[in-house]
Amino acid sequence: KLLATLREAAAAAAGGGAAAAASPAESAPPLRLDAVLLGMGPDGHTASLFPAHAVLCETGRAVTYVDDSPKPPACRVTLTLPAINAARLALFVVTGGSKASAVRAAFAAQPDEPVPAGLVLAAGRTDWCLDDLS
Repeated sequence: KLLATLREAAAAAAGGGAAAAASPAESAPPLRLDAVLLGMGPDGHTASLFPAHAVLCETGRAVTYVDDSPKPPACRVTLTLPAINAARLALFVVTGGSKASAVRAAFAAQPDEPVPAGLVLAAGRTDWCLDDLS
């Protein structure tokens, strides 16, 4: 029941009702946020976009659900990468030494393992606020 509720919430947020959750459009619906405020986990995930997760490839919706998150809780609703990248401003706030290697990977021209945070490039600007440890 929780998964069905998450699917309905994601579809409603994307403007399509429950039917949109079952059959996505060809490309992400137009969504242009002024700003998104993001954090980043030690593995480089942002929003609920985790490394090597299938949701990174979602292009049919602006909002989707994750029912198998590698980090609790397992069920989540998230903006998709195209929706985040369509924002005028993406602002990351990242603190702590546990995230230093993920920050390096996010900024690497050709990282060994790309991290989702490194795939964020907003339509206007992408800014990072980092502490000395990160």
